[in-house]
Amino acid sequence: MRLLYKQLTKEVLRNKVFVWLLFLLVFLSELSFYFVKFSIDGNAAVLESLPVLSANQLQYKNALASNTSLAYTFFFSMLGLACFVFFMFFYHFFGSNAKNFGCLKALGFTDRSLCFYFVLFTAGVSFAGSLIGLAGGYFLSDILVMANKRTYSVTGLIKGVAPFSMVVGFLGAAAILCLNAFLCYFFVRGKEPGALIAGRKRSGVRKTLLIADGIVKLLPVKNKFPLRIALRKPLAVFLIFGAVTAFNVCIILGQSLNFSSQKVFDSQMLGHNYDFDTRYPAYMGELLPFDGLPYLYHEAGLMAGGYEIEQTIIGLYHLNEVYELQDMDMKPLPLPEAGSIYINPGLAEVYGVRKGDSLSVFIDGRKYIFAVAGVAANAKAESILANAAQLAEIMGIPEGTYNGVWSMEKPAGGITTDREQRILRLEKDAVSNNTSSVINQVIGGIIGGILLFLAIYVNFQDNKQDMVILNLMGHSPKGIRRMLIDIYRPILWAVFFLTIVPSIYIVKFIQRSLSVSIKDYIPFGTNAAVIVLIFISLNIIYSVGQSVLFSIIGKTSPGKS
Repeated sequence: MRLLYKQLTKEVLRNKVFVWLLFLLVFLSELSFYFVKFSIDGNAAVLESLPVLSANQLQYKNALASNTSLAYTFFFSMLGLACFVFFMFFYHFFGSNAKNFGCLKALGFTDRSLCFYFVLFTAGVSFAGSLIGLAGGYFLSDILVMANKRTYSVTGLIKGVAPFSMVVGFLGAAAILCLNAFLCYFFVRGKEPGALIAGRKRSGVRKTLLIADGIVKLLPVKNKFPLRIALRKPLAVFLIFGAVTAFNVCIILGQSLNFSSQKVFDSQMLGHNYDFDTRYPAYMGELLPFDGLPYLYHEAGLMAGGYEIEQTIIGLYHLNEVYELQDMDMKPLPLPEAGSIYINPGLAEVYGVRKGDSLSVFIDGRKYIFAVAGVAANAKAESILANAAQLAEIMGIPEGTYNGVWSMEKPAGGITTDREQRILRLEKDAVSNNTSSVINQVIGGIIGGILLFLAIYVNFQDNKQDMVILNLMGHSPKGIRRMLIDIYRPILWAVFFLTIVPSIYIVKFIQRSLSVSIKDYIPFGTNAAVIVLIFISLNIIYSVGQSVLFSIIGKTSPGKS
């Protein structure tokens, strides 16, 4: 058995580039996970142990919850990509070594012993990547810890990772990847030695060629021969699909998180012309001695999209220049009428509430039905807007009573938040998304580079024999490269245009899921400049990866002997 595993290891290590990139992908997955978790787990445990939290500590706790959801989302998304690349590796390996497997089976080695080796190999790559990712995450987490200290003005922050996070990072990742390896062995499981030694059936090759020829005939291109060659072995094309989709999603998501921070900031400033927001512990009834906008607020619960959502219902008696209510087109909205409410954009985008819907609102345990009159683009965060006279009646207090005031002058009493404090709080809330977006875009670029590099590498490996034959026929190295390698650039372009719209919808789904899980609105946003940036970046990564690969394996290229 030892000799068997030694021989299999020798065969696997013939694909050094593939193996190193598999390790790098696992390492990056673990690094991105522990980089965030080391800055979260220990501090989250400390905050949970405190009986009372300050305003800064409460904001920091909410940021930790947000980053936790992002960390798990990125981690499992990257594990999914790792499974895809491992699948491609095993597909390529088992296909190119079918005769060897036939010989091993003919010698009496069972599928069980052969499969165990590949599960063991995958576990080794997974644990090695996890261990080094853990170490790297520990040291890099200083960046997030120091950023949180400055942003949230909190002290005593520590670095620590919870046992559950260790289990997820090490055993969870290993279990998923090993299961993937076990399933991939079905490429050769149960096949007779003679069938494996004989190689791939001609009927299978003929079908692939017919499919490739049928696709190429539909394309409006003059020189169809290189495309026929590319599509006869679809592995590299699948890798390009995976690479481009992953790159699109990561970059769009990262930019969207940046846009969302600015979008939330703008929504809480545009039309909010007051300098002071004052809230009172008791209901007030006397007239204001200055020009302000009194309002009535109360905690409420909603049922929307199958979720129970905590919101603040704000009752308005009138509107003026202190607070100018606006719809999604930035047009002024009138005062909400009795029986109707305005919702915030989060309820519309995340939970699918629309104008004209009937919304169940629970106030003090009693259910009330309101008609949705529209979406207020600059509604206060996590709030709905109602008619104050009706809200006062529901609460059983006199009309005209208020417990909050927006004003240009600072009133006496109450707890007041001035404009500078409000801006500072919004800027703090934006830091978490901005940090996550940078991490996400860097990881997306690296993953896209890895997968595109693998696509070029697999293509070169599959076409080595063809390159030698064409070289012997008198074709120049430049012509061979243009025929067999450069054809993947237009394929890259086609894949980009095919996947950009689905990628946008994937990002919308991810952000909606994050918003639901952390109970905080993360608006989606992108623009044409981001799309152009992605296209340019993909071409740069492809060109650099192709140049690096040819510099590594150029000595074996035809025409250089």
